[in-house]
Amino acid sequence: MGALFDHYDVEPVMGKDITIGDCFPEVFISDTDTIFCYIGICLSDIDRRNQASFIQPYYMRGMHSTDKKTSKETTGFYRMIDGCIFLDNYIDADLYSEHLYKKIDCGIRFPAPDNYYAVFVNKEEDPDLTRGIFGLTHEEITSLLEAYAKAMGIYHEYTTYPRLTKSPRSVNYCDITDLWIPERFPYVAFNDSGYHFSHVSLWGFYRHIQLLTGYKINSVFSKALLKFGVNEEILNRVFNIGTRIFYQTKVTNGTFDY
Repeated sequence: MGALFDHYDVEPVMGKDITIGDCFPEVFISDTDTIFCYIGICLSDIDRRNQASFIQPYYMRGMHSTDKKTSKETTGFYRMIDGCIFLDNYIDADLYSEHLYKKIDCGIRFPAPDNYYAVFVNKEEDPDLTRGIFGLTHEEITSLLEAYAKAMGIYHEYTTYPRLTKSPRSVNYCDITDLWIPERFPYVAFNDSGYHFSHVSLWGFYRHIQLLTGYKINSVFSKALLKFGVNEEILNRVFNIGTRIFYQTKVTNGTFDY
């Protein structure tokens, strides 16, 4: 089994035996060390889908996603990896059902009222789960944003852009990738709201860094980031972000239109 899987003292269950829980988010670790963080259900009903259901209908609790009624009323489950939300099957479906999983009793702290986010297990932040779900920890992305601003010559001690933020009551879409940013979810603002690149998803920001660095630690921009305080380990993590989700169906503005 994987090292992350073995780390948690939880009884494993076959995917085909797991049913939909009482509430989201739900976090599982597979026997291959894959993190499954489900944050909601994409309902077939367009009007209800626009509400971005994070609380499943009561009659789906304890049901299999493959049950006739459940599968008819859903078009997928919202799953989050590396700060990217995409549509996927639940772990009792064919693709995942023959693996072992451990359901992790954890709390996901979204940025409210401040901009700090993390995944907590036993009241302590779990860096591995935080990275798996958000891409980088809050401390790591803050360091990267500061170094980015300094490398670009736009750093200002009092009105810092880019910065990590959130919208407590409104849904946004990434100005780079069009990725869905639900309310209270962290994103990067390069400018005041309403201006260009004022809403950039975590996934969009990581892709931006990957483009500028060319995935190379010795590139000009990587060297600039290292000079201004980012450690090499953070950059290597960014280079590896997204390798599992390039071909997944990302949740964008258009997801809610059909």
